[in-house]
This record gives sequence, structure tokens and C-alpha cells, in this order.
Amino acid sequence: MPSFCLGFSSTTLPCNSSMTIASLHTAIRAHSNQEANNSFLPSKGFREPFLHLQRFFRNNIQGIAPSRNMAIKDKNNRNCHDDACVAAITAPPTIMDIAQESQDGIGIIDFLERRNFLITGATGFVVKVLIEKILRIAPDVGKIFLLIKAKDEQAAMDRVKDEIIGCELFKCLQQKYGEEYTDFMLSKLVPVKGDIRESNMGIGDNLLHQITQEVDVIINSAANTTLDERYDTALVTNTIAPSRLLSLAKNCKKLSLFLHLSTTYVNGERPGILREKAFEMGESRIDSSTQSKLDVHHEISLASDLIETLPPNEVPQKLKEIGLARARMYGWQNVYQMTKAMGEMMINAERGGVPVVIVRPSMIESTSQEPFPGWIQGYRVLDPLILSYGKGRLPGFLVDPSTVVDVVPADLVANVIIAAMAKHGTAASSGIDVYHAASSTVNPMTMCDMFNYSRDHFAASPLTDNKGDEIQITDMEYFSSIDSFSSYIQKDIAEKSGLTEEIGPNSHPKQRSRLEARCKRMAESLIHLAKLYEPYMFYRARFDGGHTRKLMEQMSAEEGNRFPMDLRSINWEDYFANVHIPGLKRHVIKKASSSSSS
Repeated sequence: MPSFCLGFSSTTLPCNSSMTIASLHTAIRAHSNQEANNSFLPSKGFREPFLHLQRFFRNNIQGIAPSRNMAIKDKNNRNCHDDACVAAITAPPTIMDIAQESQDGIGIIDFLERRNFLITGATGFVVKVLIEKILRIAPDVGKIFLLIKAKDEQAAMDRVKDEIIGCELFKCLQQKYGEEYTDFMLSKLVPVKGDIRESNMGIGDNLLHQITQEVDVIINSAANTTLDERYDTALVTNTIAPSRLLSLAKNCKKLSLFLHLSTTYVNGERPGILREKAFEMGESRIDSSTQSKLDVHHEISLASDLIETLPPNEVPQKLKEIGLARARMYGWQNVYQMTKAMGEMMINAERGGVPVVIVRPSMIESTSQEPFPGWIQGYRVLDPLILSYGKGRLPGFLVDPSTVVDVVPADLVANVIIAAMAKHGTAASSGIDVYHAASSTVNPMTMCDMFNYSRDHFAASPLTDNKGDEIQITDMEYFSSIDSFSSYIQKDIAEKSGLTEEIGPNSHPKQRSRLEARCKRMAESLIHLAKLYEPYMFYRARFDGGHTRKLMEQMSAEEGNRFPMDLRSINWEDYFANVHIPGLKRHVIKKASSSSSS
């Protein structure tokens, strides 16, 4: 789904040795004055179909060649990273900020102060960005209970310390609090050993009592994002767990809001502009006159019954197949989309008097600005394509180059979540509100654009192979059918590996056999990747963001500065070339390389 220089669409900040903190403040404030009102969820599931590609990166990428055209930026990443933190923490308010302080707007800061939260999916990509923003912008927030899957309470605490408190994302807070950083974090973050698959989330009685007495807002971010997951597994996490969490919410004495993080792709395969509308129970993505009505509880029973009736050795594959078949029967493209949609249905049907907000991001990628540009955790949706292309392993792909790819930076998603819960967390209403965090209608970018931006970056700052040689890439080639792509990629891999060369008198049959097997695995992985991504590479829908735009309009100028969410401000060429791909190099490739060598 990065310690790099701040890259704004209309005010690109220079990154060089003469860039002082004061001048950085000035540039940032100037940008704020110009633009006052300026999302598949991340998961290891996206990595599973192509784990051998990840191993390839670990084993073969020894280093990243210095950029020719971007050498100054790369050279000074560390300093630029530090300056970004200083700016985020200490930048003084502008005259406009002060003038607008009397205009309440939504009242985001007031809402966050002393509020207590329960968050699932606590060690995930988006939630980390959300937690960091809340703690940095509202240090007087109450407790943040983090549901952590762990064997015991100490293991849950260890995960929080290792994966959150020790995470580079929180570098700005580390600099702000210095030696008191860990104490500050532990005074806010409360690890909760639990499991979303169990009743009451598997939370122990004492903590459960505290949560029900103290929590004001519940944020459900836990999800299984594997596109070809087993039906039963996806149902438990994406459909059943939100219902169980809602049951817990109804027992919370102070609860003011239940916020559910979903995905724009619950809208399924429908052309046109898709609105921010809540699902009704049984609503599918097809003409109901041609298909029986969707019954969520029947789908759950169906998956459960298959486990009982099928031979154990057939269960995993059959449940994957039945999940895909059921999804397509009702108008979704994969089991992830369908089970997330059914989770929304369960929430809407069972919410009773609980106020609910659903935030639907599109393809979430690295942070654009805060707490620093380019931070990312693991492979996100587009990243296997980008890195395979940069490595020269994917010179063509199954994609319509004119398809609009809907991308949203993680920090903007966090801002939408915060603003939406502030608006509805104080409203005397028990309704359900939906917000899209998506770019396809307000700032569209095509797949051709994305690959061109990637090409330009890798041409200026190429990856290197296992010999240290720079990898040269060509323009991306586009294919409209899986058959044509399969033939092309098999031939390309064979030629690059030397498999097509004549067998000489000194050749070794075993060596050639191993090479053939390796080429076959690589081709099969890329073909599988193409099949998984095909629905998104030819996707014709775009996502309306009217509710999100209205939310921005209701924010004060100060809130607009502090919580930017206007995707029109993103320059995609700058974002991919100078923020996102450098972030992948720093936080994905280098981390993978260091892990394999340790």
C-alpha cells in the first residue's frame, strides 16, 4: 500500500544542505496560506500470492543506486526527515490561523481532548498513521485502548512497544518528548489482549469492564484484505467481527460513535459515479430481478456447512472457489469486496441507537505530508506492480492504460477519519453516515500515468541487481487479455534468463532444469498477480466524495491547515516520483534486505 523531502503540489520545498528549519517553516506556512482547505486496505494478504517476489527482492537487491537527477534529494533525506518533524511539532500559527481561531468549525481538537478510544487493527498501516496524528495534534487525548492479538497481556504489551512505540513513524513524537517519550506513549496507549473472532473480542473481564465504562469512540479497522481468501476466513473477519464489535459497543456507557473503516470497492463492478450510500441488508450489486436476494446469514451458514461436509484436504481450495463464485454471483469481483459489503450490512441492520460512521478509502498508499512524506508499512496494493516494474521483472501487464486508478495517501485517510468522528461524535443523532476517501472524481490519474511516473523515477534513480549493476527499464507494455499477457511474460522471462539460448556441449542438464523451474515459478506468480488485479486494472467506476467535500467546507481554516484532506492538492507525478517510490525503497526494500541479512 519514507524520510523524504516534503513535496506539495504547488509549493515544492527544496531539499538541500542550505535548507534551514526557519526557511522550512516559512515555506510550509506559505503553502498553508495558499491552500487553507487543502483508499483494499493494507494487509499482508496482498503479499501472499507473490511471496517469492518478495524473496527475490531480499536476495537480489543489494543496494539502491544513487539518483542522477535526484541526487540532492536522496543525499539529504535524513536531514529533510528531521526538519519535517520539527516543522510538524513547532511551526507557529499563521496570522490566518489566529484570525480563524474564533471560528469553531467542526471542533476537532475539542472533540479529541480527554476522549477515550477502542481501536481494532491496531498495528495496521492506517491505524498507526491515525494514532500518530491524534497523539501529535491532541496530546490531551484520553486513553487509546488497542486490541492486540497476542498469547497473553505481556505479549500484547511487547507488540505495542515494538510495533508502535518503536516504529519510525512516531519519530516526530520521539523528538518532541525526548527521554519522556516512552512514558508519554504508555500513558496513552493501553494494550488489550483480544481476538476479533471471539465474543466480546476475547477481552478479559477486568479490561472489558473498564472499556465499557470509559470508551467514547470505537474504531474498527481490523480486516482481511486477501483478494482470494477462503470464504469462511474472510466472513469471520470482515462480516461477523464487525457485528460482534457492535454488540460490545452497545454496552459502552459513554459511547458517542462507532466508526467502521471499509473500502470504496464494496461498491462492486458497476460503471458510473458511485455515491456515499449505506448498504441495506440483502442489497447486492446486480439486478435483483435476475437473482435471488442476498441473505448474509445464509452465506455464513453455507461456508460453515461446507467445512463439515467436504473432505478435509479439499476444504481450503473449495472455500476459495466458493467465495469467488458467490461474490461474482452477486456482482462483486472478489471475496474481499463482498465480505466487506456484508459487514457494512450487518452494522446498518444491527446498530439500533448507536451512531455510526463508515469511512471508505480507495487504494491507500504512503503518507504524502505527515508526519513526514513517504512512510509506508509493507506492500500496499500497487507496490508489487511498481517494484516488479522497477526491477525489470514486469515490463508489461494486463491493464487498460486509460483505467483511472484511485489512490489516496494514508495521512489524508487519517484526517478524514478524525474529522468525521469529530463531526458525528458530538451530534445528537443515531444515524449512519458514509464518507469516501477517494481521488477518482476530483483528481483522476490513469494506470498509464502511474507507470510513466514510475518509469521516470527509475530512469533517474534505478534499482540495482545482485551484482550492483543499475537495472534499465523500458516503457510499460499493456495487454487486454490474460492469454496475451501470459504468452508475453513467459517469453520475456525465458529470454532474460538465457533459457532460449542453444544448449552447448558443456551445458549441464540439471542446471538447465533448475533454471526452467525458476522461470516457471516466476511466470506463474506474475500471471496469478495479473488475475488477482484484473478487476481493478479494468475498473470503470469512480467514487463520489460529496460528503467528504461537505465535511471540508464545514471545517475552519485552522482545521483545514491541521487536517488537510483535499485530494485535489496532490500532484501525482511529484507524489510517485519524489515521495511514494522513494518511500518504498526506504521502508520496504531496505527493510526486507536488512531482515534477510540479519
